[in-house]
Amino acid sequence: MAFFDHLTAVQPGEKNRTLQRFVHLNRSRTQREKSGQFAMEGFRLVLDALESGVRLSSLILTEKAATQYGEAFAPFLKGVNVVLLADAAAGEISDTETAQGVFAMGTMPPEQILLPQKGDRCMLLHSLQDPSNLGAIMRTAEALGTDGLYLYHCCDVYNPKTIRSSMGALFRIPFCRISDVDAFTSVCRDAKLPLCAAVVDRDARSLKAFDCSAGAVVCIGNEGNGLPRAFSDACDCKLTIPMSPKSNSLNAAMAAGLFLWEMSRYM
Repeated sequence: MAFFDHLTAVQPGEKNRTLQRFVHLNRSRTQREKSGQFAMEGFRLVLDALESGVRLSSLILTEKAATQYGEAFAPFLKGVNVVLLADAAAGEISDTETAQGVFAMGTMPPEQILLPQKGDRCMLLHSLQDPSNLGAIMRTAEALGTDGLYLYHCCDVYNPKTIRSSMGALFRIPFCRISDVDAFTSVCRDAKLPLCAAVVDRDARSLKAFDCSAGAVVCIGNEGNGLPRAFSDACDCKLTIPMSPKSNSLNAAMAAGLFLWEMSRYM
């Protein structure tokens, strides 16, 4: 690729400041929050980020990836620090089993400012701690549609597992992190939006009877403990997913997906 000809490949074991920074961002939430930067890996994910307006500070490509994907990245490379990595060195920074040889560091987009509005069909994620669950919910929310995804005390949205499992949805869906759940619920009530607690309780209202034609906020709790009892008791209704008597729970991402599916019927 002509626009890579002037670059020198980084050989296996060779120290490079850009590679070291990528590894630090990939492994440390503290480093990400301190710098406002995040790391990502994979051709489709990096291209999705670029096409969604994410600004890259650095792009790292193996020699093979530069040949294979260089043309796709070329329109976005103005002002981007590009490093060529020897193919054999990719495993030194990759945290996937089948590395494509595409790595990047991007600037976190500004936090979105969202407020629940009358008629919205949205979701509150309360204390989710599994990055893969969070990313999967984001991906499903993009596919099925949502007026907002609100995150309270959840894991890092820029965790590499969150980014990968979101399949780029992180860069496109309306979401925001909230720090005061009581203030959030107050805004919902002012907007006449019922708060619906998703619970594992056979006495709760069945999801099959869920009517959100006038809008609703579905609240999904922590993977292990669900929603705090005081919070779910304060919600306007409790909803449960009918299950086999032999089953007592669903994965948080799967449960959220079923609720998003039901809400999508009214979008």
